[in-house]
Amino acid sequence: MIKEVAFFHIKKELLAEFEEAFHQAAHVIASVPGYINHSIHRCIETDTKYMIIVEWENVESHMVNFVQSSLFEEWDKQMGRFFEPNVTMDHYVNVHPSKH
Repeated sequence: MIKEVAFFHIKKELLAEFEEAFHQAAHVIASVPGYINHSIHRCIETDTKYMIIVEWENVESHMVNFVQSSLFEEWDKQMGRFFEPNVTMDHYVNVHPSKH
């Protein structure tokens, strides 16, 4: 499993609409083969900044199954208008799994 961690800055004039729109569009990401889970977090210090974490089976699940598919186009049509152009995104793997 890997985690995609993305930081988005939301256009100030669309901030009130963003969280509900994200909730409404989440089914698009959830329908991608290899999707596991996601969470969204609002920054305390900067109210227009959000961190989105998506768990995928592997990098290909995100970069091929989603980004190179028509699902990404659908996602972008629903959500792209909210984002300032300074999006950052990286993939992470757990290097020290906890044992429960």
